Amino acid sequence: MTRIPLILALCAFASAPRADTQFTPWVFDLRKQFDACIKTDTDNLFASCQDVIMASYTLRREIGYALDACQSTNVEGCVTAFNAAGFPAERLHIATLKRCTQLDRLKDIDILEIPENACIEQLANSIEENNIPTTHNTEVSCGINYIECAEILAKGADYWEKSVWLQQISRLQTIPNSTAFRGNTGHRYYSLLERQLTLQIDLAQTNCNIQTVVPHWANTMDYDGCMGEAYAQMWQRMQSE
Repeated sequence: MTRIPLILALCAFASAPRADTQFTPWVFDLRKQFDACIKTDTDNLFASCQDVIMASYTLRREIGYALDACQSTNVEGCVTAFNAAGFPAERLHIATLKRCTQLDRLKDIDILEIPENACIEQLANSIEENNIPTTHNTEVSCGINYIECAEILAKGADYWEKSVWLQQISRLQTIPNSTAFRGNTGHRYYSLLERQLTLQIDLAQTNCNIQTVVPHWANTMDYDGCMGEAYAQMWQRMQSE
């Protein structure tokens, strides 16, 4: 049987080289899943969207490991690997999967995120968009190897921060064309809104630094989690203004 033509999109960090088969949250672009989450109506939007980021990551991580197993086996072995990992190989058409993105000599290149057309993303998007049931491993290590927890919190904080600034830009752009503000009034209101957000961010950073000033192993995680929640609260306030 001819070996299945799967090209695993594995990436290496320039700053922290890792084994080819080790995935962490930062190699995946989960902004689409995050953007869909912040539009939902829930009591705790920050926690809810963190759960979405985590679920989207573990889905891609386990697909990546299954694809990695396919590199050293034939079609039947690849199908078995996906089924064993908790993915319905037949419904995902694993046996006839077309060639995906090839990243040339993987150990010699530096890529920050796995590209959209990589095998991992194609399969993950198919599962998410079609609500395909799976039983894959969804656990995230927060113990000795707490890199997954740390990066998920950092990714969430980064997404929330960008969302706040996008909302701020959208809000500021309405001022020049508004009939409610003329001449210096509009300019002053524009400047005050800019200063207001800057002060809110400075205050949040100060509060989060105070909470994490005592050095310990989870210091970075605590700070990113604190800032992520602060940005989430800012975004929600801006939405209601």
